[in-house]
Amino acid sequence: MQRLSRAPGIPKELPGSTLSDILNGKRERLPDWGLVASFVMVCHRHAEQTGLPTDALGTVKQWQDRWRAARNEQPPPQATGSYDLYGTPADEAERRTTRTVARLVRLAGDGDPESAYRLAIIHVLTGESAAARYWIHAAIQQRHPDAEAFAGDPRPIEFAANLSFTYGLAYEQEGPAKRDIARFYYRLAADHGHPRATERLRALRAVPFGKLLPAPIGIEHRPAAG
Repeated sequence: MQRLSRAPGIPKELPGSTLSDILNGKRERLPDWGLVASFVMVCHRHAEQTGLPTDALGTVKQWQDRWRAARNEQPPPQATGSYDLYGTPADEAERRTTRTVARLVRLAGDGDPESAYRLAIIHVLTGESAAARYWIHAAIQQRHPDAEAFAGDPRPIEFAANLSFTYGLAYEQEGPAKRDIARFYYRLAADHGHPRATERLRALRAVPFGKLLPAPIGIEHRPAAG
């Protein structure tokens, strides 16, 4: 199943250990929708390749309806500190521990086009191309006005970095309560050479009397791609 999940069109790769834990009931939280969709699609692909009947498997849409119903029956996670909404394995949790992303996943799963669009931006900038393709497709299906342009842009990383910087500015302008979210978007942009995002990260780390600390470790002040 892990091998089949690497095929084009499958939203997420299916790690063997993750599948084993889920199928053997070792996880209490519901898997994220991308994982469930990939599992269903891989089951269909395997059945088609081996001549097994597919009628009893159910469609992706039917499974999404079941997933949404099951999620609504679960108590909401505790929103304290960083957490991983769906109890995913450590390597994946590291990429998705922020409450910002967890909230976007919840909203996108409910059909919100802006959340799907932002998830596509985030995954492009974190190098998760399969997840980025999945969410941009979802944004197009949900008729986000800019999703087609993003999908067809010849320089998607630069496109995404500029948008991420814009999101950071918007959150920073909302006040101190939103600065952690602003830093999240600034860092994504700065990691891909956005100079203004790097400067905003430095400004948000300022000490009293306006003295700026050095740029955060791992952030280089590189010129944006020309």
